[in-house]
Amino acid sequence: MVQRYRKALLDRISSVVPTFGRVLVVMSTSDAAKYNYGILSRYIIPDSNGRIRFFNTVAAAYAEAQSNNNDVIVIDSASEHSEAMLTVAKNRVHFFGMDSGGRLNSQGAKMRTPATSVAASVAVIKNTGTRNTYRNIKFSQFGTNVAQTSAFIDTGEGTYVKNCSFEVNSILSTVTQALLFKGDTCHYEDCQIGNSTVTHTVANQAPLVIKTPARYTYFVNCTIIQYSTETDASCIDVPDANGIIGWIMFKNCILMSASKGDGVNAAGQMAEAVTSLCTSGFLYFDNRCNSHQATIFAELDGSIWNAAGAAVAAAGGGVSIKGA
Repeated sequence: MVQRYRKALLDRISSVVPTFGRVLVVMSTSDAAKYNYGILSRYIIPDSNGRIRFFNTVAAAYAEAQSNNNDVIVIDSASEHSEAMLTVAKNRVHFFGMDSGGRLNSQGAKMRTPATSVAASVAVIKNTGTRNTYRNIKFSQFGTNVAQTSAFIDTGEGTYVKNCSFEVNSILSTVTQALLFKGDTCHYEDCQIGNSTVTHTVANQAPLVIKTPARYTYFVNCTIIQYSTETDASCIDVPDANGIIGWIMFKNCILMSASKGDGVNAAGQMAEAVTSLCTSGFLYFDNRCNSHQATIFAELDGSIWNAAGAAVAAAGGGVSIKGA
């Protein structure tokens, strides 16, 4: 009976999370009193080789995952998983938050760094592996050390990210970014990058920062939010001349400054939603990309190609216009 129930449960999880590898389930000990915790801890037992499949931390589940085995780490959506930075150096490991999916923000499965000063936790996740997947997860940086500047760092190849959100909510007086992207041939879709709840106060920062060796990557249906008092803060920034190899493509993306994200404190209108010093590659924006609370969509730079219209026209393509 137990084996039959266990197989049915794993089959159910596998039907939602397609995989050829093993399913590794993560639930926090703070949820031990919940019914699901009892069911899962009872039936997600060690496999025939004695390998554990039920864990209390994401780090423990990742330690068990095998590189290139397409193992899936299933993260519960009840309590936040507050842990030190996890470096994902293995290949073909897939992280799924189990909150039904389909969200651009407020995902039920949440990973965050603790609100303490730990310089080594520069991000919640640092992804360096190949063809890893992240779906239905909220990544929040709460560290209080000035080195803790990112929610997610991606230097991997073939990363696939869908229905995730990224935010920095603690260090507000130094340059931070929700997503520091240095990946190769990656795909981000239906994601929120940055947030509109905590005001930042530093010049020349952006929620999405792109640096070398970033290349050949898509951002599709993403909302990128800047909430800063500084008008020279942008939504997307490429701060280095060699920041891109080839191109980065944006399709149907919204770039916005949250003028009063918390309903009280005012932020400045962005002078430019996209800024770049790149001379090595290109940023491409299709004609569905728009900016809100920006004077112009992008600065006049040879690396920025905007299909929506002239980059320097305040009323041109890619800039929303306030009604009378």
